[in-house]
Amino acid sequence: MLRSIEVDIARRLSFSKQQRAFTRWVAAFAALGMALGVASLIVVLSVMNGLAGELTGRLLNAIPHVELRFHDYDGDPQAFAERIESSQPGTIATPYIKRQVMTRSDFGTSGAELMGLGTESIQLLNVRVVDGTLEGVTTQPYHIALGSVLANSLGVGIGDSIEVVLPRLSITPFGVLPRYRKLRVGAVVSVGASPDASLAVTSLETLKKLSGVAYVDGIRLQLKDPDRADSVAQRLEGEYQGRINAVTWTESYGSLFSAIRMEKIMVSILLSALIAVAAFNVVSSLTMSVAEKRSDIASLRVLGLSAAGVRRIFLLHGLMLATFGILLGTVIGVLMSLNLSSLMALLERVSGWTLFDPSVYYIGGLPTDLQGTDIGWVVGTAVVLSLVAAVYPAHRASKISPVSALDGLEAF
Repeated sequence: MLRSIEVDIARRLSFSKQQRAFTRWVAAFAALGMALGVASLIVVLSVMNGLAGELTGRLLNAIPHVELRFHDYDGDPQAFAERIESSQPGTIATPYIKRQVMTRSDFGTSGAELMGLGTESIQLLNVRVVDGTLEGVTTQPYHIALGSVLANSLGVGIGDSIEVVLPRLSITPFGVLPRYRKLRVGAVVSVGASPDASLAVTSLETLKKLSGVAYVDGIRLQLKDPDRADSVAQRLEGEYQGRINAVTWTESYGSLFSAIRMEKIMVSILLSALIAVAAFNVVSSLTMSVAEKRSDIASLRVLGLSAAGVRRIFLLHGLMLATFGILLGTVIGVLMSLNLSSLMALLERVSGWTLFDPSVYYIGGLPTDLQGTDIGWVVGTAVVLSLVAAVYPAHRASKISPVSALDGLEAF
């Protein structure tokens, strides 16, 4: 158990100006290295949290929170949607048809997910209209809205026509051919995320004609609280057992969010190497301190301090050195995370560069989301690594023989 004299000695070793200048410099670099590692890890984790939150928010604006896919439901889908809206306040329920299609133009070919929605549903799509209007897509037959990336890959704009090919065969005088139809581009939209590369929306009636069907695939639900998607899906599946299959947004994009979580873990592990390097600097500083204070250690042993007491002193000495760097790094990391947007704006003004051009990237800056659990994990990791690094020098210090050290007979 630590005694007050051991704490006092460790404090003097850590902050005394009587040490050699070189030893003090090594200790200072160890603390600054720890501060750099801790600050870097906090900022990077907050940026990754911010990017994940931004991506999730943009996706949830464009994709259904719950898809109710019909299996054996022969009722009126619009009446079904109205019943759901009345039982779930704040929920928007709309019938839909979804088809995987091939889109072609004179300049390119690309796969797409073509969604057929009702007039009101298209108008309620929470997407940014880059060009054109969604009104034309809803009021005029055989018009289509394309995601911005998809439109660029096809080389088309407002008023251009594209050919939409469905994986459904039609019997014609020329033989059996896939269904296809030319649609006019009425709007180019952007979610600001990966769906922009495959997003295509047309009216429900247009897609019914293209598909040659009179029914819909199911109901799309936009919830007031997307986090309730799982509970809503389970309740509706239980209520309409065997007639519908409910798929939530977490299931549809589960692989994407799993990849984001794995990326955060891997980046955390890699950046923890900075803290590990700083911890090895603590080893160097403590080793030099032990060598410099050999006679003092011997005197303490002669006065009755046990080997375990010496070990505790140098463990605490190493922890004090690291704690200064950890606290400094935490303060810097938190301040940078909270003010990253302002810092980037200042850097852009000074340099004259645009770091994140919205026309090139999905974002115009680096969003941050500072979470207390991340700060706790970073600080805890740094403390543990610092203690582990201090074990070896503390053990060497505890093995110094008082008599041989005082007589200068034992080499360290």
